[in-house]
Amino acid sequence: MTTEDENHIIRTTGKRMGQGLVIIVIVMAVGAAIAIPNWHNMAKNPPASSSIQQKPGDLEGSGTVTSINNPLLTNAPQQSKTPPPAPVAGATTITILQGASVQGNPSFSPADTKVPLDAKIVWQNKDNVPHTATSGKGPSDPNSGKIFDTKIINNAESSTPQTLKGAKVGDVIPYYCQIHPYMTAHLTVTAATGAAGGSAAKATAASGPSLSILQGASIQGNPAFNPNPISVKKGSVVQVVNKDSVPHTVTNGKGPDDSNSGKLFDTSIINAGESAKVDTSKLTSGQQYPFHCTVHPYMTGTLKAT
Repeated sequence: MTTEDENHIIRTTGKRMGQGLVIIVIVMAVGAAIAIPNWHNMAKNPPASSSIQQKPGDLEGSGTVTSINNPLLTNAPQQSKTPPPAPVAGATTITILQGASVQGNPSFSPADTKVPLDAKIVWQNKDNVPHTATSGKGPSDPNSGKIFDTKIINNAESSTPQTLKGAKVGDVIPYYCQIHPYMTAHLTVTAATGAAGGSAAKATAASGPSLSILQGASIQGNPAFNPNPISVKKGSVVQVVNKDSVPHTVTNGKGPDDSNSGKLFDTSIINAGESAKVDTSKLTSGQQYPFHCTVHPYMTGTLKAT
C-alpha cells in the first residue's frame, strides 16, 4: 500500500509479528493453567445471575416485575432459630444467660436463687455453647459435684431436674460451670414446701385473694402485679398466678439488697403459666410489706396486712 506521494507504508515486520504471537500464546497458556485445574470448582459454583420472572395470575402479561430469581437467594439454606427450652413443670428454673461464656458477663439468672429443700432444679442453657451447673467453688474444690451436677447442658437445652443431696435449710451452696469456671452463682436452701416440685408447682385453691403477675411484666416500665397494692387478711394464703411468659418470684423486701428479703415470704421461681402460694401468717396486721421479683428487681408491689 502507498500514500498519495507513493511512499510505502510499513505495517509491521516479521520480527514484531513473531513477538506478538508469542505474547498471545503465553497469555493463553497462563489462562489455561489457571482455568483447567479449577474448572470443576467454577462449574460447581457458577457466578450469581438474576432473571426476572413474572408471577402467574392476574398480573400475567402486565409486564410488572413481581419477583427476582437469584440462585444465591433461592438456593441459600434458611437460618432457623432454635426455640428456647420449655419450662419444666413444677421445678425451680435457673437460666444460663446468652453470652455467659464471655468472662465478666452475667452468667446465671437469678445468681442467688432461693430453693425449697424438696424442690427440683432445672438449668436452661440460653447461651450458644455448652455449660454445666456443678456444686462447689470450682474444679479444685474437693466437694465439687457432690450435692448436684447437671453434666453437660448443650445450647438451647435444659438439664435433667436436680435435687440437693445432703443439703439442709439455711445452706448456701455455691456452684460453677466446669467448662467456664469463672461462671459462678449460689443457691440458698429454704424450708421444704411439702409438695413435690416445690412452691412453684401448680397450686391448689388458696384461702385468700389472688395476685396476678401480668403479661409483659418482665419489660421494665410495664405494670407488674395486679392488684397493686393488694390487701390481705393476716394468716390467709395468697394465690400468685404467673400470666407472663417468663419466670418470676414474689419475694418480700424492697429488692435483692434488702437485708430482710425473703424472710417473711418468698414463692421462689414461678414458671410461666404456673402458680404459687404466699403464706401471710408471719405478717403483722396493719403493716405494709413491699415485695419484688428477684429475677426482675424493678418489678415491685405492696402487700397490706389487715
